[in-house]
Amino acid sequence: MPSKNVDGRVDEKSKNLTLRLPDEFHRQLAAQASRQGLTLNGLLVGIVNRHLLDSGYAPGVIKSLSGRLFEIHFEPISDIYDDYFCGRFDIFENHPLYNKRRAHYIIGVSRSLIGQADPYDVVKDIGLGLLNSYNRRGLEIDQIAWQRGPKDPSSPSPTMKDNWRYIGSSTTKNISEFLVSLARNHWKDELLVATGQSQDIRCNLRTETDLYQ
Repeated sequence: MPSKNVDGRVDEKSKNLTLRLPDEFHRQLAAQASRQGLTLNGLLVGIVNRHLLDSGYAPGVIKSLSGRLFEIHFEPISDIYDDYFCGRFDIFENHPLYNKRRAHYIIGVSRSLIGQADPYDVVKDIGLGLLNSYNRRGLEIDQIAWQRGPKDPSSPSPTMKDNWRYIGSSTTKNISEFLVSLARNHWKDELLVATGQSQDIRCNLRTETDLYQ
């Protein structure tokens, strides 16, 4: 039977591991799991997962300059739009006391730039390239927003308008060259806004106290 990760996602590939712990360790871990509403196994998986993230062994992970760890989950948006393809990027903070989604962004790429490549692979590469670029500049990636460009289409997510970034011909003429410029920190996003607050707090989706519940 497939197991579930700490954030509830199904993990199709897993292996059993026998772990022998001193009684006091077991008691303390069981108490922590109970306080967090987790099973003991769920707590241990979270501890191991954070260790792997901190060691740089997990894909789709960004470590901020302040030491915070973020997991990025990408989901293609299959709705048909005339001029672009887009996807959703969920930003989870992997904190010792919680693993919560702190922000989500919608990133779209003009059809004219994609060519013969898989469109959602292009969207994913662009999104990860942007987020890593912002992180290298010292920004916390759960605390960003964007202004809408004068030629950009409207956000496909009407409930939150400042989490939408469109990459079109006014941004670049060539996707490969754009990805290289991102990797080399040669591109500056003129539409980017550093908000200073995690999106979930800024948009009143939760309070700081809620993070620990």
